[in-house]
Amino acid sequence: MRIAPLGDAVQRYLAAAGLGQRRKDAAIYAAWDDAVGPELAVTARATSFSKGQLVVEVASSALLQELVGFTGEDFKQSANSLLDRPHIRRVTFRLRRRT
Repeated sequence: MRIAPLGDAVQRYLAAAGLGQRRKDAAIYAAWDDAVGPELAVTARATSFSKGQLVVEVASSALLQELVGFTGEDFKQSANSLLDRPHIRRVTFRLRRRT
């Protein structure tokens, strides 16, 4: 039996759990949070990023309408301005499911 270095084992675990990509995209999530501010970041939380599309879950239908119809594009532009290049091409807003 071959013993793998701990770093390799952690990388395999992160990849299998899908956490490696989230870590790689951490700057995008942080830019979104900074663009919307700390209070709104709690109720408009970026949940995934793939192929230029950021998915943001929102806490209420009123906030969903506000972001889709009025402020979402401005927040996207603000987030992109905080990044080294405009990674976010599209933001999709979804109503957060209540459990």
